[in-house]
Amino acid sequence: MALTSIISHHLLRHSPTTGVNLHARSEVFAANGKLEDLVYELKSNFIRKSGKSYGRFSSETSEFPFSAWLKEYRAERLGFASFTQKAAEHFKLELEKTECLIDAYVFFVEEKIEAGEFLYVFMAEHLHGSYLDAELALDDSRYLDTQGFALAAKIDLSDWDAGHSATYLSLLRSRGEKELSDAFANLVGFSDKYDIKNDTAQFLQIVDDYAQEMDEQAARVTRTKVVDYCLEQNKAGKAVVIADLSQTLASEIKTHEPEHFSRFVQEKQPEKKAEFIPDSSQIRNYVRISGRNDSLSMSFASECLGKEIVYDAEQDVLTIKNIPPALKAKLLKHMKGE
Repeated sequence: MALTSIISHHLLRHSPTTGVNLHARSEVFAANGKLEDLVYELKSNFIRKSGKSYGRFSSETSEFPFSAWLKEYRAERLGFASFTQKAAEHFKLELEKTECLIDAYVFFVEEKIEAGEFLYVFMAEHLHGSYLDAELALDDSRYLDTQGFALAAKIDLSDWDAGHSATYLSLLRSRGEKELSDAFANLVGFSDKYDIKNDTAQFLQIVDDYAQEMDEQAARVTRTKVVDYCLEQNKAGKAVVIADLSQTLASEIKTHEPEHFSRFVQEKQPEKKAEFIPDSSQIRNYVRISGRNDSLSMSFASECLGKEIVYDAEQDVLTIKNIPPALKAKLLKHMKGE
């Protein structure tokens, strides 16, 4: 991990009738192994969390000045500590428009790796716990919650600099605290939310059209490999790259045309971007059919429909053949018990 700079500032407010107290750190942290472990945990959990929004900076820099300060920092007209202090002060002002209570630390992390340059913003809180000391006496402790945080942002600085991406800013919001989430979104100036669900639905329709031109076995392998690739990219916090996926599919179905799928995508949807952020829930459900109510939960591979599983729409009846052995044994045992 190549941490360029990391700093944290503390925001505190115990009563909605008082102002927010900001304790700003004056210098960046000195890099060490413990700090790298902390950042790794924050990053890893951010990647794993679902429900992120994707977009870009607001063009209204007078109201949302984060991107202007970041640009000054990138141009070396502002130090990292000064840039983050300004950002923390702006967050304080946004919080004071609300009645939110807060006792949290805002981490600003700059990273430069082979894949590009990134800036992360995490808001984490202390948790309280108990432990036994060397004398086996019970004592209290405090530690940073690197898993339960609900507010964070990631800026792909390389994409932002290049100017050709509409999704260089990803934002994690707290689902239960709208005012706090809005204040955090205003801190980074999040704007132009990108509809990843619609983009993913269009992509999966293209995959369906592509698979229809194959025999049954090749179509099944293709759909499964698309799902595997997309979920791997999502888990790693990366976009789905059509050209890379095309090469992966070519190797799996033993064709000699690595660009075959990418050409098909281009023909079907010329405006389709070379890469996109997938909606993981749609990707997971693509090769599975699932549903539940208060008393029943069911999930099965979509390829079973019409074979092991038959649905009669007129009678609204689902017939299941080739029942899994473990389920069959439980059914027989239950019937015998009755």
